[in-house]
Amino acid sequence: MITSRGLKVRFTCLRCGRCCSSGPNVSLTVHDVCRIASYLGVSWRELVGKYIYAMIADYVPVVVIRGINSKCVFLKYVNNTPTCTIYPARPMRCRLYPFLPIAPGETSRLEISSKCPGVGRGEYEDPPWSDLEAYLGEVKDHYRKLYDLIFTRNLEPVKALERALDEACFEKQVTKLS
Repeated sequence: MITSRGLKVRFTCLRCGRCCSSGPNVSLTVHDVCRIASYLGVSWRELVGKYIYAMIADYVPVVVIRGINSKCVFLKYVNNTPTCTIYPARPMRCRLYPFLPIAPGETSRLEISSKCPGVGRGEYEDPPWSDLEAYLGEVKDHYRKLYDLIFTRNLEPVKALERALDEACFEKQVTKLS
C-alpha cells in the first residue's frame, strides 16, 4: 500500500518485534553507524563483526546489522517484550518502519509494509515525513561520499568505507563538542 502527503494512516506499534525478527536486512548509513557507536560509547570499529558487517556489491560497500537466528543483534526480550537495546540511536530505517521509502528523491509518498500487524490499528496520524526527509538526506550524503572516495579518488571499497566512517564520526564528535 502507498500513502501520500496529506493522507493520514492508522498505525500503532504493538511491540510484537516482528520488524526486528524478519531478517534482519537493515542497511546502515555511516551516520547510523556513528550514532550507534556514540550511543554505546565505543569506536565504530568496535561494532564491526559483533554488530555490523559490510558487503561489497559492484565496488559499493553496504553496511548491515548482523542477525542472530533471523533476529536483529540489538533485539532483546525484557519481561517477554521485544526491546531494542539501542532505541534512542536506532537506524533511520527502523525509525521509519512500517513506512518504507520508495526512492531517494521521493519525499511525498511512502510504501506501508503489509507485514506489520500494527498497520490499520490505532488513531489516524500523519506518517513520519520529517524522518523520511532526514533519512533521505543521510542516504544521499552517505552514497555521495562513497562515490567520491571510490570512483573519483580510486580508493578500494573497504578503505573508502573506513574513511567515510572516520570522517562522519569525527564530524559528529566535533558537532557534539561545539
